[in-house]
Amino acid sequence: MKRIFYFLKTYFIDIVVSIVGAVGALYAWNYGQQEVTSLTVIFITLLFVIYLRSRAKNFVFSALTWRKDKEPWAGHGVFQFARVQRSFEITSADPGYIHSSILTWSDYKLSFDFKIAKYGIGVLVRAVNLANYVMLQITEKGIRPHIRINGGWKIWEDTETGLTFDNLLKIGEWYKCEVYCDKDTITIKLFSGKAKIFERFWNIPIGSLVFKFKKDENDVGTDISFPITLEYGSIGFREYGDEKTYVKNVLVEKL
Repeated sequence: MKRIFYFLKTYFIDIVVSIVGAVGALYAWNYGQQEVTSLTVIFITLLFVIYLRSRAKNFVFSALTWRKDKEPWAGHGVFQFARVQRSFEITSADPGYIHSSILTWSDYKLSFDFKIAKYGIGVLVRAVNLANYVMLQITEKGIRPHIRINGGWKIWEDTETGLTFDNLLKIGEWYKCEVYCDKDTITIKLFSGKAKIFERFWNIPIGSLVFKFKKDENDVGTDISFPITLEYGSIGFREYGDEKTYVKNVLVEKL
């Protein structure tokens, strides 16, 4: 049902234009004023299309319940349709997959359904590319925020940030996740069925992060500072090694 609803919402303009054109043609046919009526219908329809097309699309939906749903996703690793689960399996996907159509979006709400098969799932937001993004790693016991800058990682444990769950998530059970990106604040909500089981927020650090660069194993390393510039970017998922999760019904809406 979600696929049908968002299909109709996505192609609303095309459907309306088709209906208006059909009604206009029937009117012209019935009343014998084909030329004048047809020109009027074309003119009104054209104005209507221009108006609606000028309004930016404010949502993107990816059901991830058919094989062809992979088309707008870019990345590396296993990101494929799992027939038994009726969803997409993600594993050995490093640096991950991101949605290619919303790279310039900034403040938005991301929602999706997920089932952990092993360890957890990395949820990407504000992904400028696959080397620069925020990742929220949802595990059984909590959420570990990550920041990736030019391929380097900064990681916070759930105990440091207060993102520890009151009750462990269950392996093999479906949950719904909602992530709100509003300026530098990220709010995370989790649902089991219709019941909300978790709601916390985490602020993206402002300033720079220092990474140690080594030429080889014997080098003591050189500290290099990189500014945190993650004000916009796409969404996606990442799984390292044998981590595995199933996802579906991915919806992104502008705030």
